[in-house]
Formats: sequence, structure tokens, C-alpha cells
Amino acid sequence: MSFPNYITLSRIIAAPILWYLIYSGNKQAFAWLLTYAFFTDLIDGVIARKMRRVSALGSKLDSWGDSMTILSGLAGLLVFEWELLKQYGVIVSVVFALHLLQLLLSLWRYKKPSSFHTWTAKTAALGIGMFMLITLHFGFYEWLFYISIGLLIADALEETVLIFLLPKWQHDVKGIYWVLRSE
Repeated sequence: MSFPNYITLSRIIAAPILWYLIYSGNKQAFAWLLTYAFFTDLIDGVIARKMRRVSALGSKLDSWGDSMTILSGLAGLLVFEWELLKQYGVIVSVVFALHLLQLLLSLWRYKKPSSFHTWTAKTAALGIGMFMLITLHFGFYEWLFYISIGLLIADALEETVLIFLLPKWQHDVKGIYWVLRSE
């Protein structure tokens, strides 16, 4: 296993620790470990490309790490910022439903979760990551919440369309534009 994969693996290992911190009510430690997890998400792919160690295993680990980090972050936000976020329950439920639909369609079509890593997904991950970290460290900003929600909706819709466009499972697809251009 390569060095970048170990970085990604550290993000996966952080997930159960994040859940423990949620359970124990340690918001500050949770916020800092989540910051570490998002930072490793930013650098693992860059390091893999620089070292020429990009692999299908790395892509799968990255997808698992992304999912675990996002789920842990969302769980932490819901627990630590519940009073603030409950007023946005309908919007959050719609975003969750769209991403769940995308996952179910991927499992139906490919028999496994998608691992597209589109530019939209990367932008959405950056947006939701910034929203989570800023909210946990500094407080809630509604405008950042809505930007993050918009990016997450765009990501779910693009990945759903890609499932119908791509007959076989593929990883690291830039987006719909590039798929249509290559046909």
C-alpha cells in the first residue's frame, strides 16, 4: 500500500474516533479531528498524483474515507448544533434523499457505490467541509449553509445522471460535460 493510501486510511480510522467524540459530547476535540480528516482529504489525492501512485484501491479508499468523514461531520453537526439546524430539516432531508437515491441507483446499476470523484463532487465536498468546520469552530452562517446545500444538490443530480450515462462502473470521472464530449 502506498503512502497516499495510508493518509486516506488515517481518515477512515478517524471516523470511529469522531463518533466517540460525538457520544462523549467533546465538541472541541471533534471539530479539530474533523479538521484533520478534511485536510487529509485535500492532500491525499494531490500526493498520490505527485508520487504517481494513483490507483483503483486509492480511489475506493478515498470514497470510503469521504463518506465516513461527511457522515461523521453531519452527525456531529446534528448533535452539537441541533437547536440551530432543526429549522432547516426539510432542506437537509431533501439533500439526504437525493444522495440516498444516487447511492441506491449506483448499487442497482453497478452493484457497488459510485466513485466518480467529479469536479462538482469535489467542489461540494469542499463547500460542505468549510460549512461544517466554520460552524463548529466559529458559528453558523446562513449564506454558507445555502451555498453548501446548492453544491450538494448539484453533486447528487450530476452523479445520478452519470449513472444513467455510464453503462459500466468507472472511477474518477470529471463530470457530465467530459463524458458527453468523449462520446
